[in-house]
Amino acid sequence: MQLIKAMIIAVTAFVLAMAAAPTGFCADVAKIGTVNFQKIFEKSTAGQAAKEKIQSEGQRMEQDLKQKGEEINALEKRLSQDSGTGVMSKDAHEDKRWELERKIDEVKALKKKYDRQIQELQMQEINQVRQNVLKLIQEYGKKEGYLLIVEDLTVVYAPQQLDITDVIIKQYNEQSKQSGKGAAPKG
Repeated sequence: MQLIKAMIIAVTAFVLAMAAAPTGFCADVAKIGTVNFQKIFEKSTAGQAAKEKIQSEGQRMEQDLKQKGEEINALEKRLSQDSGTGVMSKDAHEDKRWELERKIDEVKALKKKYDRQIQELQMQEINQVRQNVLKLIQEYGKKEGYLLIVEDLTVVYAPQQLDITDVIIKQYNEQSKQSGKGAAPKG
């Protein structure tokens, strides 16, 4: 009887030890987080400043193109009025027509140049914000003990509590304020 009692106690102790072993030898649950860079760019102070810089430059370029378009319209109007009255010689009319076509080509080339410049500016500004945010996320991840932080673009499903975007935005805004980079540059 004592042997059976001892066996029951031993088996019970073994079963309890085995049940406790996996939790005793395993590490804490891995901390995983997700971030949304688009939201960071749209809502952070530095991201908004970059967006304003891009928009300001785009508006300046648009105004320049608009002014050149008005010059072309005025030249077309003069050409059409002068050719209708017969005051202008055929050679002078051809010269004006050539000048008009040259100006149109110049504006088209300028528009292509401006489009390329605005795309380069966008990439530069977005990359600058992204690099700053990546450094901040890495520091935050190490400090808070995260195993993995991924961009939510490629994540099919993640619970909302894994999203650390708002925390990163808050820290990025504080960092931008301290470094003086949060305000939109003028001009």
